[in-house]
Amino acid sequence: MQNSIWSPENIAQHNKRLILDVLRQNGNMSRADLSRYLNMSFPAISSNAKGLLDSGYISEVGTGDNSLGRKSTMLAFNAERGLIIGVDWGRFRIRMMLADLLGNEVMSTEVINDSDNANVGQERIRITHDQIVRILEKAGKSKDDILCIVIGIPGIIYDGVSSLAPFTEKFYEKDLIGVLQESFEADVILENCVNLGVIGERWKGAGVNYNDITYIAYGVGLGSAHILNGSLYKGATDAAGEIGFMLTDPVNISNKYDEAGSLEQMLSISKINHYLNSGDFYEEIIKLIQKYKDGEDMYAKLMIDEIAMNFGIMLVNIVSVLNPEIIIIAGGLGYNFGKLFLEHWQQIVKNHFPYAPKLVLSELNHTETMLGAVMTGITRVHEYEIR
Repeated sequence: MQNSIWSPENIAQHNKRLILDVLRQNGNMSRADLSRYLNMSFPAISSNAKGLLDSGYISEVGTGDNSLGRKSTMLAFNAERGLIIGVDWGRFRIRMMLADLLGNEVMSTEVINDSDNANVGQERIRITHDQIVRILEKAGKSKDDILCIVIGIPGIIYDGVSSLAPFTEKFYEKDLIGVLQESFEADVILENCVNLGVIGERWKGAGVNYNDITYIAYGVGLGSAHILNGSLYKGATDAAGEIGFMLTDPVNISNKYDEAGSLEQMLSISKINHYLNSGDFYEEIIKLIQKYKDGEDMYAKLMIDEIAMNFGIMLVNIVSVLNPEIIIIAGGLGYNFGKLFLEHWQQIVKNHFPYAPKLVLSELNHTETMLGAVMTGITRVHEYEIR
């Protein structure tokens, strides 16, 4: 009996996928160019291209510059066939980007999340829904244009409830997905915001051209994400990268489980809350660091030095297990403390591990999670385009 994988329909789907991938990655090409590039017969290219043109996956975009014979018609990936919405559910801000299927930004927005509503999880869902409505209106687009919505959330979803995010309110997966799918009828994906951060860095940031990347988000809480051999590593229960549970001192061994791990309690915002006034988190951190530089608050200096020491120990532990090519440090605390201690941390790692990775600060200005969400949405759409 013939294996169904070799059926004419499956061969045609495979060939169409190849054509789509080449046009998406390499730009406009003629049918003859595609035939040579893919080592596929010209009739096969023409037949499959016609199907892709009829369904709107690709379009004809003028003629080539060949000097001999009839000018060839150029084919292009139709990036405007649908839209992706990438969302970063940050602790203080909800950032959102509307992008086409090549990741080109159509519009982006940012909403400060300062609600005092008792049911904060439901309020954030409402804000997200309304923000999508507004960004579509401003861009002159319809909800029918949306193919995928990807939201970066703190922690992970376990048994339908958010978990491993001790400094963020809980919410139910079905509530968020249900509201958005009912209104926009698009595929909705929830993913850990730090995982999306490393995807964004590899796409647009410091991780470009690297296959083994560690990304550390150090802000209100602490987390990491890892790309190993070119792929996101999530672990057996999607909890890989929860470095807040690391132990850097046997004194901190606990006799019971706490969702805020030992290292997270030592490094997180709760550690420094005493030294912050109410107000903008990022501005407060900058003021605290200036106090450190001025030496006007000895207790603050001792605390920050202790944080820097434990952060350095954590880096040694990470590189000794994962051996990444590069470590990218992000987040309000990570970026600002990194400006003080990056060289010191680099030296600590070199002193304790023979293959020290490159250590850098993120330069994406807190947009890496939103960018990673867009890229994740694009990947999901491409996976299901030709089936």
